[in-house]
Amino acid sequence: MTDATEQDRRLSQLSADLNHTLIERLATAGKLTEQAWRTAFEDVPRPLFAPRFTLPDNLGGHALDVADGPRREEWLRAVYQDEALLTIFDEREMATTSCSAPSVVAIMLEASQATEGDAVLEIGTGTGWTAGLLSHRLGSAAVTSVDIDPRCVAEAQERLDHLGLCPTLAVADGYLGYPAGGPYDRIIATASLRQVPPAWLGQVRPGGTILADLRGNFAGNLARLTVNKDGSARGRFLPERVNFMPLRSEEALADELPGLASRAVSAPGPHRSTGLGPAALRKWDFAFLAQLSMPGVRAGRIRSKGEPLYFCLTDPRSESWARIAVDASGGEREVTQGGDRRLWNELETTHELWTRLDQPRPEDFTIMVSPEGGQVVTLPGIDERWSLPL
Repeated sequence: MTDATEQDRRLSQLSADLNHTLIERLATAGKLTEQAWRTAFEDVPRPLFAPRFTLPDNLGGHALDVADGPRREEWLRAVYQDEALLTIFDEREMATTSCSAPSVVAIMLEASQATEGDAVLEIGTGTGWTAGLLSHRLGSAAVTSVDIDPRCVAEAQERLDHLGLCPTLAVADGYLGYPAGGPYDRIIATASLRQVPPAWLGQVRPGGTILADLRGNFAGNLARLTVNKDGSARGRFLPERVNFMPLRSEEALADELPGLASRAVSAPGPHRSTGLGPAALRKWDFAFLAQLSMPGVRAGRIRSKGEPLYFCLTDPRSESWARIAVDASGGEREVTQGGDRRLWNELETTHELWTRLDQPRPEDFTIMVSPEGGQVVTLPGIDERWSLPL
């Protein structure tokens, strides 16, 4: 037996062992509870869909490739980490596609409630792994998957062909769905959105469901909605949290305003003390309500040349901003604001509301979408209503 053959045999056994360990961990954590999905995870190997990738920063941020012989074992062990693997980058070296973390994929598949006999549209083909898992359980003829990136679709097709799986793959803007393959029993989005795309409602059979990660700039949560006969949809946010990359779409571009970030960290403005620090937005439940109350507002740490590190809120539409020093200590901090909106005042008001409502969680909220496109989030028992997009 040659050294190369022995290495292949050893890595094949290691892959089987690592996959078994991963599946057991997902099952123990309650994220992979259905035997049919467990079998799909066993038979649709993740390494095939991630031949090359860049690790997230928490795992070192370096690139690995199956073709790099001396590092193949490192590559294989990384594939079976419960982490998203970054696979495609744009011209700004920003990741645009990933092979989602196994726990996230398991959560989505089980939350979708997809079962034999269902026709499913997946929004966001990516590497093709989720389409492969769906095809294994439901049959290839029942699965359609679209992506705006032709490279994703072509590479996913090759990988699925290798396994004898042949779902319908298409290059399309997922925000518009894919009416040619409809109507569907389920639409599953493996990319985050700020609202439910109106086009999806007409592509799901009455009684069918839409599952999507509705996410603004602060936080996001899975939402599952059931489509009604009149073309409306109603549902609620789920306790499960995922973290998908934003949907790339010509129909849903985010507003950008060059220069607003630098203004936020250096421009003069009225200032005052505040007892609410940036750490408040690290509480997921509060962050969820904050983005409902402050749609379009962004939050992040920003540093400009010669300036300290600030936590800033910015709103491109009104060109408003607020900043607070990240390293400020003690209970009182100083916040500076500018523009027509007083963003930190709004954040404080929202925090007071959240406290008064006994700190509701995302799963306490319901979502309603009208056939005309209006999208409203409510909290049962109170009159407050919030509109999407986030």
